[in-house]
Amino acid sequence: MTHFQLAVATGIAVGVLDVAPMIFRRISGRSCVSAFLLFFFASIIVFYSDLPYLPWWADGVGITLAMMLPVLFTFVGKDRGAIPVVVFNVLIFGVLISLAERFLPQIV
Repeated sequence: MTHFQLAVATGIAVGVLDVAPMIFRRISGRSCVSAFLLFFFASIIVFYSDLPYLPWWADGVGITLAMMLPVLFTFVGKDRGAIPVVVFNVLIFGVLISLAERFLPQIV
């Protein structure tokens, strides 16, 4: 697999992992598509970037958190209880993307 194919496969896998619980909780389709696309594009960006002064495992966290910040501001008025859950997901999936970027090319 090429580097780009690994980035796309990682983005799809992480996007599906994030969206699956949202579907079971009957969250709107727009929110599910938004979350999927966020992690899909975040994985491609993480695979092709290297943030200065951060260790390799924090690249995914930094990029996904930066991409999620505008979405978090939409929760301020309506659903504040979702903010900790979303931030937790961003942290976990950001690390998973970094792990995939670091170790998948060696395996495949």
